[in-house]
Amino acid sequence: MATKKAKGARQGKPPSRGKRWFLTFVKVVVASSLVLVPLGLGASYAVVTQLTKDLPDVEGLASYEAPQTTRIFSKDGQVVATLFVENRTTVPLDRMSPYLPKALLAVEDSRFMQHRGVDWVGVGRAAVANVFFRGIDQGASTLTMQLARNRFLTQDQTIARKIREIVLAQRIEKRFSKEKILEYYLNNVYFGSGAYGVAAASSLYFGKPAQQLSIAQSALIAGLVQAPSSLSPLVDAKASLKRMKIVLSRMKQTGIIDQKQYDQAVREGEGFKFSTSSGGGPVVQSGSDQLLKYPYFTTYVIAEMSDRYPEDMLYRAGLQVRTTLDIELQRMAEEELAYALEELGPNLNAGNAALVLIENSTGYVRAMVGGKRWSQENQFNRAWQAVRQPGSSFKPFVYTAALLQGMTPESIVEDNPVSYGGWSPKNSDGKFKGRIPLRQALQESRNAVAAWLINMVGSDRVVEVARSLGIREQLTSNLTLALGSCEVTPMSMASAYSTLAGGGVYHPPLSVTQVVDHSGEILTDNRNHPGKRMLPADIASQMIEMMMGVVLYGTGTAAYIDGVDVAGKTGTTDDSRDAWFVGFTPEYTLAVWVGNDDHSAMYDVFGGGLPATIWRRLMGRVVARGIAQPRFAFEGSQAQRVKICRESGFLATANCPKTRELQVFSGPVPKDPCPLHAAPTPTATPEVEETPAEGPLTPPSETPPPEEAPLPSEGEETPSPASPEDQVLEPVVTPVP
Repeated sequence: MATKKAKGARQGKPPSRGKRWFLTFVKVVVASSLVLVPLGLGASYAVVTQLTKDLPDVEGLASYEAPQTTRIFSKDGQVVATLFVENRTTVPLDRMSPYLPKALLAVEDSRFMQHRGVDWVGVGRAAVANVFFRGIDQGASTLTMQLARNRFLTQDQTIARKIREIVLAQRIEKRFSKEKILEYYLNNVYFGSGAYGVAAASSLYFGKPAQQLSIAQSALIAGLVQAPSSLSPLVDAKASLKRMKIVLSRMKQTGIIDQKQYDQAVREGEGFKFSTSSGGGPVVQSGSDQLLKYPYFTTYVIAEMSDRYPEDMLYRAGLQVRTTLDIELQRMAEEELAYALEELGPNLNAGNAALVLIENSTGYVRAMVGGKRWSQENQFNRAWQAVRQPGSSFKPFVYTAALLQGMTPESIVEDNPVSYGGWSPKNSDGKFKGRIPLRQALQESRNAVAAWLINMVGSDRVVEVARSLGIREQLTSNLTLALGSCEVTPMSMASAYSTLAGGGVYHPPLSVTQVVDHSGEILTDNRNHPGKRMLPADIASQMIEMMMGVVLYGTGTAAYIDGVDVAGKTGTTDDSRDAWFVGFTPEYTLAVWVGNDDHSAMYDVFGGGLPATIWRRLMGRVVARGIAQPRFAFEGSQAQRVKICRESGFLATANCPKTRELQVFSGPVPKDPCPLHAAPTPTATPEVEETPAEGPLTPPSETPPPEEAPLPSEGEETPSPASPEDQVLEPVVTPVP
């Protein structure tokens, strides 16, 4: 009998093979997870610990002193140069435009105020994208993560760096407030074209502090963070404006600005003009994007600063350098030199020129042009680097030495052929005028007289005088120095003439008035720098008088300016290889040199020609701008008029055949009657102080005869004298004619 199944027993088909496999898989996964997950977590923890064990202390954000940009300012506060390793100046968050951080957050990290350093939603989204695109993308980085990377890490695109970045970001968020993190970020991030931080970016792109940025300007700068090198408006203005509109759109979407503000900002942005020459004057962007406006002046300042401050301090310490540069005068100088070389130079084979303008009362260098054209390839500055022969423009130092020796402007000198050790100087006109007053000899630039004078006073004394007045170059002590056989710079000539113009008071030529470090401490202060008297006032006044005669009656008439006292001296070397006019008014001294870099001859260019013309055109504009003192105020005496004999230089008598009226502003007035045309009753003399009687009309006995005064060898040089501050020139007591 067949056995029956018990009632209620379960009946059904066995599980299919697929179901059995799935159940087995689930069991395996569950079982594996119970073992592997703890192992995985442990391994992950070990990896993270290993990667982050040597992370830097985030406190470094507070103590970090980033390299600061040194800025050079004109006298009225305009930035004319920047020096930096990284163009950076820190600025507090409350001194930035409020739209700047808002624009940055809108486009770079809209959840910045909600997350704690890492936006995990963004990280997850980026991770999924990276799986498909097989790369490590940085799109998920928050501002805090970017700050951690920029300040503490490298830019390597690896998982290890990303893990370190996340950990650092979380630590930063625990240590600092959101506002402080945002401030650190805005002062550290790169904005293109060498600008690190918002202060540098706002100054570079818009010429204003970050606090004054508009909505459009803030949006443009914020947009640069994505790709600063390629989006910089100095590199691709169209790309930067396109990015600016994206930022503005995000600002509108997030409610930072409304539709009206958006439209206004777009219109403003479309009108932006970006130029490396904004602000006027030539501008040079160096390879590292350092700004150099008016490069002949600013590179001189940099060279001067390099002598006083170490390079690391100059380029990293964020110095504020205030200079003597007068931008208006500098532009005038550049325009006049360019006009002369471009319009007049070609027909005269005059290829280059240089000038220096100094303020007499302070020694401040107000303008400097060192050549025809400055460039990165040709930075040679002829105003202070080129040493050229001054020719007869050196003669005032010889004449000053003669006055110190006891001569007066009316002393009679011999303009006759002379010979010293085989050297026989001739006058430019090939003629000799015999006995003439000292002032006439200077007015007409008589070479024979200058040679006679230096032989009388001694070439060492002339070197001493020149050095004391401001000539800085090494001078060879020999008789040819009387005709400017030495080599000097326009800067030295301007400085020395300025000492004469200032009544004998020397002011060192200054290009920097003040240097302040980033904390506000004054490191250098040349304001109110005291001058030092190097020449008696009456000697300086007599020189000024005689040099005024050069412009009124002599070789420098092309420099005459109506309504203002002008004094100066021309200078021309053999074959017109160098031509100078150095002159001054009561307020300014201007030295002008014209020549060719290869020392080739110009076509009949004399100091009283092209250089004097440049001098008059520029100084005329300076005068027209407005001057406080058009006339010289001579110390210690009032102008006196006397009649003198043209032949002897003494007080005229009734028998003198040729006489002239002389107006004496300073120094001794002739009082002895003419010995050549004696008369019973000499012409009345004015009331003046007693002065030593004029000596004989021949050189003093201690001066060796001409044939016993051999010319020193060309290689013989005098020891370098002390600086002007260590010397005071005193007159020699014994008077000579």
